[in-house]
Amino acid sequence: MKKLFLLIFIISYSFAITPYSLENLKEVNLKVLNKRETISKELEKRIENKIKEEFQKLEIKTESKNFSNLLVKIKIDKIKDINFVRTSLIITEDVIPLRDKNLEAIAITYKVEDSFEAEELEKDIYESIIDYLLEEFIEQYKEENDK
Repeated sequence: MKKLFLLIFIISYSFAITPYSLENLKEVNLKVLNKRETISKELEKRIENKIKEEFQKLEIKTESKNFSNLLVKIKIDKIKDINFVRTSLIITEDVIPLRDKNLEAIAITYKVEDSFEAEELEKDIYESIIDYLLEEFIEQYKEENDK
């Protein structure tokens, strides 16, 4: 029984670890990607405002002169009457690779995703982004920045 408990604990803990770091993140440019208007403008604004509100609590500026973007990506695939949704929170930044100090590149420095079948499309998308992806971001940010 103890071995089973330990195995479950190790497996669940291993999924909580991310290869990305949020240490010393101070500012980003927030962008909700809604080019094809997959979601309503009202939902886009609600998501944007909630993220700004949470980032303000964390003292992260949401407008930056640097190339550091927090992208909220939403992709909806409709098969028959079923909506399959993929949501992501992604940070892209300018980086200097170790292999060449004169080279500047763009890299994904943080990414978390969710995939699900949506019954109530806009409600489920909001919950995925705010209640799941953003909460995961906030938790990691607080752990890595002693907040």
